[in-house]
Amino acid sequence: MTRRAIPSRLHRLEELKGLLKAREHVTAAELSAELGVSIRTLNRDLEILRDSGVPIDSDRGRGGGLRLQRNWALGRLHLSPAEAIDLLLSIAIAERMNSPLLLQQLAAIKRKIVAAFSESYQGKIRALRKRILVGAPASERVIASFSPPQRSALTGIAEAFFNTRCVAIEYVDQNGVVTSREVEPQFLYLNVPVWYLLAWDRLRGAVRFFRIDRIRSVKPLQASFRLADPRPFLAEAEEGIEVL
Repeated sequence: MTRRAIPSRLHRLEELKGLLKAREHVTAAELSAELGVSIRTLNRDLEILRDSGVPIDSDRGRGGGLRLQRNWALGRLHLSPAEAIDLLLSIAIAERMNSPLLLQQLAAIKRKIVAAFSESYQGKIRALRKRILVGAPASERVIASFSPPQRSALTGIAEAFFNTRCVAIEYVDQNGVVTSREVEPQFLYLNVPVWYLLAWDRLRGAVRFFRIDRIRSVKPLQASFRLADPRPFLAEAEEGIEVL
């Protein structure tokens, strides 16, 4: 096994445990398809888990499959950096929406995640809530043209937003015109269910906002940026969002 393959296998083993725990029964074919591996690789992963003490039972016959013993718990949760960022952003969104139902246990969860980051990231984590803005629900006109954002674009924007890094994006406007931009992803703005990126456009020297479902590609740049006053970004967005 190469050194580069180790993180991939460790991550896959955690995913495999989660899939087994979430379902009463699941077949090897279903697991291999969801994880994107061969049956042979899956069986090897199952043996590694069994050797490490994870109680995986195999039921033969119709309706059978693989399952974990019901009294077994997942234990310590391992998150990749990208997963931790996604979870922190989700918590910040819940905090911003001020929902008592969502906030009951989130403070404790957030403290545990924050503890996994180095001191240099603490300021960025504290700033997340202020950088997520929530407006009114999207209009019927906007929803009619809405489609789920591309996962690769979401990941690229989330990482750049958290790390205060500039990105190059390809954006398709409401007329279908594709433009290339270099932007500072300063704020995220939600008009349920539509997300907007409020950014400083470095090539045009101006505040701009972009519907995230219309971002086609995201390329990280080396340049970082400082957080700006949200007022001009919010004013620009609230004036023009309905035309998108």
